[in-house]
Amino acid sequence: MMREVFERESAADDRAFYLQRAFRALLDAMARPGEVTELAARAQGDVADADASGLPESALVLADVVLDAATSVAVAGPAGDVAATVLARRTHVAMRDAQTAAFGFVPASVRGQQARAFVTALSAGTLLDPQLGATCIVVCDTLLGSDRDGCLTGARAGGADVSSWELSGPGIRETARIELDRTEIVEARLERGDEFPCGIDLVFVDAAGHVLCLPRTTRVRRLDEAAREEGGAAWGM
Repeated sequence: MMREVFERESAADDRAFYLQRAFRALLDAMARPGEVTELAARAQGDVADADASGLPESALVLADVVLDAATSVAVAGPAGDVAATVLARRTHVAMRDAQTAAFGFVPASVRGQQARAFVTALSAGTLLDPQLGATCIVVCDTLLGSDRDGCLTGARAGGADVSSWELSGPGIRETARIELDRTEIVEARLERGDEFPCGIDLVFVDAAGHVLCLPRTTRVRRLDEAAREEGGAAWGM
């Protein structure tokens, strides 16, 4: 009886482990809203893709996990089509507009009304097909939350205003607190007024690879505004 033994391909193994680690970090963050998980800070593939797309390598890691030929993507901002072209070349994903894309990306450079309008335009799905609600990946400079042990973790950078939020809902024991410099994104989600099971899921990532998720089931309340009204502090650790 003839037996053939094939050697394992180290490149294929590296790719599989890379995707598995990133998927697990994203899955953990989505299952426990407000908890910060960590990705590999460096993405596999063409090293020029980060500069060409205007997205940090950590966002490209997420793109490698969630995008493929069976789904679709839109990127916010005036250079969005260029960035989407890079993602399409990298992952074979289809390019769409914000209203019909399954996944949206908001680069760190796209802020204010542009970012708000993009999030507002994303699909919420329908009562018959709520799974068609979009997932929006947003690049942050400041992203702070608790790790699995309850310790404050994340990163603070850039000069944008930071807002504090209290989270509650499935996957959260009582409440969780986070800080982000993407106030307009969370406000746009609130202003959409989506009713479960419809809605969008938000994934925040910074250049250091920290990831924090706000699924559509998560309720949010702004803390820094409440603290100003009450004359107290927003974050107590």
